Amino acid sequence: MSGSTSTSDSTSTIPTSGTYILNFATLGGGNSGGTTTPVNIQNSVSVTFSKSSFTINGKNYTYDLTWGKSGSTQIILGDGHGGYYLLTDADIKISDFSYHNYSYSNSNNHWTITNTTNSSSSNLAFNNKHFVTCFLSGSEISTADGTRAVEKIQIGDQLVAFDWKHNTPVTRRVVWAGKAHATAQANLPDDEAGWPVRILKDALADGVPYKDMLITAEHCLFFNGKFVPARMLVNGVSIFYDKTIPSYDYYHVETEEHSVITADGVLTESYLDTGNRLSFRQDGKVATLRNAARTWQDDAAAPLEVDRAFVEPLFDTLKMRAASLKDGSATVPSTTRTQDPDLHLVTQSGAVIRPMRQDGPQYSFMLPPGTQAVHIVSRASRPADVIGPFVDDRRYLGVAVSAISSTSAKQQHTLTAHLQAQKPAGWHEDDQTNYAWTNGNALLPLGNALEGETGGVLVLTLAAAGPYLLDAPTTSEMTRHSA
Repeated sequence: MSGSTSTSDSTSTIPTSGTYILNFATLGGGNSGGTTTPVNIQNSVSVTFSKSSFTINGKNYTYDLTWGKSGSTQIILGDGHGGYYLLTDADIKISDFSYHNYSYSNSNNHWTITNTTNSSSSNLAFNNKHFVTCFLSGSEISTADGTRAVEKIQIGDQLVAFDWKHNTPVTRRVVWAGKAHATAQANLPDDEAGWPVRILKDALADGVPYKDMLITAEHCLFFNGKFVPARMLVNGVSIFYDKTIPSYDYYHVETEEHSVITADGVLTESYLDTGNRLSFRQDGKVATLRNAARTWQDDAAAPLEVDRAFVEPLFDTLKMRAASLKDGSATVPSTTRTQDPDLHLVTQSGAVIRPMRQDGPQYSFMLPPGTQAVHIVSRASRPADVIGPFVDDRRYLGVAVSAISSTSAKQQHTLTAHLQAQKPAGWHEDDQTNYAWTNGNALLPLGNALEGETGGVLVLTLAAAGPYLLDAPTTSEMTRHSA
């Protein structure tokens, strides 16, 4: 967003300080979902931001959840208790838009914004602002003076770091130490919910870690010259999400440059400020730091590695090692998979249309007269769940649709809205040009294809589908979103 009266740039992020001239409204929908009409619309008001809150005309609003999109002129904030707030650029006419809440379902955790003047729509994706890389209290950090609990680390302390390029230990000065609090969102996938990751003693090697380690899911461990996020190594036995800790303080320390440090005997990373420093509270000594955020590409102590070819063998090695641990306190959850997408359509009135015929990848549906749009509804699963956490794809994928055609008594149409750069709601943006994935509930506009007709046949040709987890969101849940 723009409209700033300060020098901050809010183009693709939610500000944590500064005053902006924006439009504001509250949104209904609560936990029941559905289309909601903005109320309490206030245009061109001064909005003053601080961490996790903003103030308008002396009234303070707090939020814990956010939905947005890079370059978007609208953002939605949630208080975690069914309250939603809309902020837009000052030149946006809020009354020209409708807002549909899909935030109560894992597979459709987004809001869809539709411009009622031209029927165009876009999705605001969920952004868990607790996606941070941190240690939980009690983590023991190696310093020049011995190990010290992370909560005791202060600015000026000297940490023992590993110069892996020269295979030698070095010391790095702490220039910042921060603390924040997280509460897990149990309705989200485990890797996005904020549960801490517990790495059992000896999970990585004998004495590594030398005690159970507790870190956040995005915190990286160092292997063979690469940083790998902990979430990609979760095997449910020796490395797992500890759901006995729903709320906790977390800490991180920043050194003069991003470093490979040691915590609980494990090579891991110091804090890399990629722009979320203001999410933390700093205690003790204060230091003046540069304002520019760092990047993994230019400033990381080692490359961030999320490629399956590197991570999967590592995952397999640690999983096999887990079988030899005697104190494993978690078991791998059993899952049932299917290739059946349970593909069907849902009309604007909520009617469910099942295929009248399937011929390999082609599904044919009989459309009633006057149908102007349908939702393509199916099962949906994340590759990170159905294949393994070593796959860095956490999108909910329904079906990949290549060709779409509609046929009536008088005419035939080829539909390509899903292949355009600007896709309807429910279609994943991708580099592919000959097919597109749905998220399990995708809008397909038909326009006037059936105008004056007694009905027609819609044919979908799939490029791919499945596998799916049977304990993923059910078809009935997906269908409710389309009513």
